[in-house]
Amino acid sequence: MKKLIVIILMGILSVTLIGCNKYQVKYDKDLLTINLEKENDEIKIMQLTDLHLAYGNDFLDKKTFSLIDKLVENVNPDVIIITGDITMSLLAKKLFKQFINHMDKYDVPWSFVFGNHEMDFHDMKEIIKIIDKTKTKNLYFKVGEDLGENGGYGNFKIEIQNNSNPILNLYMLDTKANRLDGKTDGGVYDYLTINQVDWYKREIVTDDVRSLAFMHIPLRQYLKYYGFDNYKEKTHAQAVDTGFFDAMVNEGNKKTMGVFVGHDHLLDFSFYLDDIMLAYGNVSGFNAYGKKERGARIIEVTKNESNYELNSYLVLENEVLSWK
Repeated sequence: MKKLIVIILMGILSVTLIGCNKYQVKYDKDLLTINLEKENDEIKIMQLTDLHLAYGNDFLDKKTFSLIDKLVENVNPDVIIITGDITMSLLAKKLFKQFINHMDKYDVPWSFVFGNHEMDFHDMKEIIKIIDKTKTKNLYFKVGEDLGENGGYGNFKIEIQNNSNPILNLYMLDTKANRLDGKTDGGVYDYLTINQVDWYKREIVTDDVRSLAFMHIPLRQYLKYYGFDNYKEKTHAQAVDTGFFDAMVNEGNKKTMGVFVGHDHLLDFSFYLDDIMLAYGNVSGFNAYGKKERGARIIEVTKNESNYELNSYLVLENEVLSWK
């Protein structure tokens, strides 16, 4: 009898596991739209990055959530973008649900791109399933268009409107994790595929407004920065340049004003290359490596008729503590 019960339970477990493994990601290339109601065409975006949530209720994760609370309260952003590595944990599925619920309480539109650590312990489809099942009113995320093998999940465009008038687009791109081509020249990290770059090219020619791009692993053009660096951490860029920067300059006629990344926790520089801002966010999570002060990058875009002004700066923990 006991043997029969064990066999039945194993059968049920097998069916459950098979059911989990058969989850199908739904690709969707429709445009996402955030409609703001403002008196002017000024947008303030708060970029968080590399939260590295590990347990959700430990001391350091609680400090991370508390810092985000203080930043939102003091910065008062119109939109929040997280550039990857929200989690780095065996508990990633649970933590994504917890994080979505936490972010929803601000009643501020927000979005994110995946980092390289979300898939440390899980297939990305498992994480997407949790995102799909979690009720949210403020998260703007979609798997995006099917861009073929290794095209990633979460390549999509957000159109920001002011009273239904488009004023800015956000390009969200998945830089995945470790490279899969078996090569080592250029580094160990993955890179945007040709299909991802071609997707951007197809989209940018249709844009009537300017845009920003967000991804986790920096483009190889970040290696051209030779400014001052307090922490002596090198840029761990995408291993291969597949032409995204050139597409911004040539195909897009510099409609994309800036690229914002995370990944390297001790770097927070920004500089211009061919009139396009290349910037790191500021590490935001206390379970992430490094002793650099936690905080956020603020990105301000002002549209005046056909003219745009881009301004960006960091807000750190000690600053928001002193503001109250």
